[in-house]
Amino acid sequence: MVQGTQLERLEHMKDLGVIFDSELNFEQHCKEKINIAYSYLGIIKRNFIHLDKDAFVMLYRSLA
Repeated sequence: MVQGTQLERLEHMKDLGVIFDSELNFEQHCKEKINIAYSYLGIIKRNFIHLDKDAFVMLYRSLA
């Protein structure tokens, strides 16, 4: 309680763009970033079928 107000317990909280849990771990944050990276890879893979390695890396870095 803070000044008579009951505080809400949160499982996850986002602060400065980083997701922390109640144990101050950021596993959920890592999972979210990995999912975003996989979605970018999927977009590139579906739309740019015949890319060489250098072009693929350049395109991926431009999205991330």
